[in-house]
Amino acid sequence: MELSAGEIAKIKMLDNGCSVTTPVTLQVISNLQPFGNQNAGPLRFRCMASDGEQSIVMVLPVHLTALVDEQKICRYTVLKVQRYNFTKKKGPNDQMMSFIIVGDAEIVGTATDKLGSPEKLGMGSAAQPSAMAAPQQPQQQQHKPNAYSGGAMAPVHTGNAPILHPIKDLNPYHNRWTIRARVTQKSAIKSWNKPNSQGRLFSVNLLDDSGEIRATAFTQQVDRLFPMLEAGKVYYISNAQVKMARTQFSTLNNQYELTFDDSTVVEQCVETTGVPQEQFNFIPLANLMNHEKNSIIDVLCVVRDIGDLTEITPRNGPADRKMIKRELTVVDRSGYQVRLTLWGQEATEFSLPKDSIVAFKGVRVGDFGGRTLSLPSIGAMTANPDISEAHMLRGWYDSTGRDSAYQAYDGVAGGAGSGAAVRQDQLKTMAQVRDENLGGSDQPDYFTVKGTVVFIRSTSLAYPACASPDCNKKAIEDSMTGQWRCEKCERSFAAPDYRYIFSVNVSDETGHNWMQCFNDIGEKLLGCPASEMVRLQQTDDVAFTQKINEATFQEMVFRCRAKSETFNENTRVRISIMNMNPVDYVAESRRLNKLIESFSI
Repeated sequence: MELSAGEIAKIKMLDNGCSVTTPVTLQVISNLQPFGNQNAGPLRFRCMASDGEQSIVMVLPVHLTALVDEQKICRYTVLKVQRYNFTKKKGPNDQMMSFIIVGDAEIVGTATDKLGSPEKLGMGSAAQPSAMAAPQQPQQQQHKPNAYSGGAMAPVHTGNAPILHPIKDLNPYHNRWTIRARVTQKSAIKSWNKPNSQGRLFSVNLLDDSGEIRATAFTQQVDRLFPMLEAGKVYYISNAQVKMARTQFSTLNNQYELTFDDSTVVEQCVETTGVPQEQFNFIPLANLMNHEKNSIIDVLCVVRDIGDLTEITPRNGPADRKMIKRELTVVDRSGYQVRLTLWGQEATEFSLPKDSIVAFKGVRVGDFGGRTLSLPSIGAMTANPDISEAHMLRGWYDSTGRDSAYQAYDGVAGGAGSGAAVRQDQLKTMAQVRDENLGGSDQPDYFTVKGTVVFIRSTSLAYPACASPDCNKKAIEDSMTGQWRCEKCERSFAAPDYRYIFSVNVSDETGHNWMQCFNDIGEKLLGCPASEMVRLQQTDDVAFTQKINEATFQEMVFRCRAKSETFNENTRVRISIMNMNPVDYVAESRRLNKLIESFSI
């Protein structure tokens, strides 16, 4: 990449305000900093630009701001400036500064280092545009970016403590600052691969006694800074870009965020007095209905039940994209339980035992059938935190909470079936399901019943499904070849993968209802995969009948979904079993005892 050598010297000879349309090729040789008053208009960036011989301050147009945010324009990027205006103004000490205000430019490429040997402006550190607005930093903050090798830990700060700047006062217009902050959360390294860009990033949440801020390191800085920053430790940090926060990636109460670059200095601080631990704003589970869908909150709770890892295909994503999740049932002192979903690495690495105390920060509220919670990638969880609220919760749970009954939100899969007792106002009888017309409205209804399986419709237990993972579509046998074909996947198989879909009749003391079972429930009820039941049905009628008999007359707690469905102009309510578990007779006895006591007999 060749620069337009000698052009900056010619530009500086132009009249103030001159407009130029002759293209010049220049290189960005400094970090990009916000320019002007953002409240007065859209954000723009400025930097030092070089032609290989001299340098000049360059202000980029608004339409290139997005490229700066995406790190496509950064230090050492070469631009072909197609049109610009030349201007002069007084800088520090009344010295005249030269600018070019770019009208349009295109990216030529990005070099690995500075091209040529441009002369600095005769103003000390003016080669960095931030020097025009602030005095030079104290000597202890002057560190070369290449002082850290990849994979090195952060050096310990020595010498006098620097002048500190509160996190709450950071803004794009103050470029010379040093903060002392604790890393309260550190994400894993993530990658992106788009048609026009690819790279890696990680982020940390930083906390001091004035507030919190999120900081992100992109591709070039990941190897350098990721091993330096450790959750829980305190650091001096300086020379990072302050930008408007992207709220979709942050749960912190701060309108700004930091972006680390190659001039960012990170030093470990030994003296941590006055730097607080992670801050929480815990919301009782009983108050979830007061928070809108997609709200971000903190909760402190006990892990009551831990689900298995499951793999799903996103509804709107590509067929080959898989997501891993794990569902927890959590409770707290407010007497409520709720389903909380972990995703990806958090789900895979979750290894805490039941009854652990966990502080979840930044969980998202969902409204599937009531209220649910999920931990997004920007959230965090802390097991058995050393805070007073956690100690109080542990004491309460060990003394009374372990055997307490909990109210579940409608739509919480698992509900009573997760092993927790169910309150009287939570359980429905078969008569109540009928009399209250559950499922008769436009929206589905969720309820819990305690009943006995009295009949299994065994004539048609399963259907032949596609053998591709997560497809589950019905496969059709080709009578000519004997192969089974899935029209969705456009693949053929020697044998299908049978999946359960059948009906059971569940009865209690007030009546009965037909309920539909799908594959997971069928395996739990019958104790074997659908393919095994189909084999027994075809080859061993005695064993098949025994399996059916063993599954009947079992008393279970069923979590159900009722919804109206129309077929051939006939509308009826279909009840599907979402989850089922054997009755916890100890907890059920306590529930019945309390019910009897309430009658004051």
